[in-house]
Amino acid sequence: MHIAYFSNQFADAEGHGLARYSHQLYSSLRKTRLDLKVTPVAAWSSRNADGVKQLRDAYNLRLLPWGRRWTPLAWTFLDRPPIEHWLDDPVDVVHAVSLGYPVATRKPYVVTVHDIGPLIHPEFFEKTSPWIMKRSLKQAMAKADAIICVSTSTANELESYSNQNLADRIHVVHEGVSPSFFRKTTSECLTSLKNLPAPGVPFILSTGKLSPRKNVGRIIQALSQISDTIPHHLVLVGASGWGMAEILKEINNPAFAHRIHQVGYVSDEQLRALYSIASLYIHPSLYEGFGLTVLESMAAGCPVVTSNVYSLPEVVGDAALFVDPYSVAEIAAAIQSVCLDASLKTDLVRRGRARAKTFTWDRCAGKVAAIYESVA
Repeated sequence: MHIAYFSNQFADAEGHGLARYSHQLYSSLRKTRLDLKVTPVAAWSSRNADGVKQLRDAYNLRLLPWGRRWTPLAWTFLDRPPIEHWLDDPVDVVHAVSLGYPVATRKPYVVTVHDIGPLIHPEFFEKTSPWIMKRSLKQAMAKADAIICVSTSTANELESYSNQNLADRIHVVHEGVSPSFFRKTTSECLTSLKNLPAPGVPFILSTGKLSPRKNVGRIIQALSQISDTIPHHLVLVGASGWGMAEILKEINNPAFAHRIHQVGYVSDEQLRALYSIASLYIHPSLYEGFGLTVLESMAAGCPVVTSNVYSLPEVVGDAALFVDPYSVAEIAAAIQSVCLDASLKTDLVRRGRARAKTFTWDRCAGKVAAIYESVA
């Protein structure tokens, strides 16, 4: 069976978020299902020529000839040419690995929906183009033979938003955790990072593109409230997003600014090392469709404080401390509890590792392959 595996993020230069999902699922499909031929397809790539060549050589990536601008226009407004037209071998199933824009195809069609945040919470996604997602979702609901949701939370949102009964086509398939996050690592790879705390200084870790949705402002406010009771610094991993004026106002607050360290984008190896030495991973996100970073941090042995909303309780189970993400006092109390209570921290680490082990990419791939077979 030949799968056209459409994902622009697969060809992206940065490896977090949707790019991680597309690569990890692809790798597990290729490893566990030798009867499947999965061809990654993208309309564009942010990598340089050498990077694109590496992807072509390693994964047989196909870049579509019409590029980033004309491909979505043709598919959105003309519904042509079909994606299978550009592949050499006959295609049995087309899988759009995320909601981006409508994909032209005449083959059985599978779509993965990670979240519909821009449609139901536009206040958290001001720099996106919701009309593109709206068109893509409309096509998925009308045309997709199967819709994969990465959480029950996302599946419920999708049915509520669409006002349709999609039960016969929706499949909840959780993401997985790469085995690499469970392995012991060293901090040698961190020497190239600038602006980390001095060796021996304990720190709390937060990851993700800086934006209001990630709630960094309230993290800093919470830490400012308890700065006299714990010595911890805050390390922020991720690029700057939108809404930075308010976030920078908190980051530059003289009361705590000297204990905040922005390190930008990091490699997977560096991320694993940071998880393994951080005292706490803090993730009080205001909205998540899944929340893979909480699982990765737990796999690496880092205790977690996270939000009690949307998909996060579904993913984390009983392996973290939950907070109301809008309550600075709750965030501060949870951080203080973990940092000052060694037995609580040990218990969270134990439960976190056990929980993370139940989420594997091989299991995810097996369920996705079964969906391919059901629609082909």
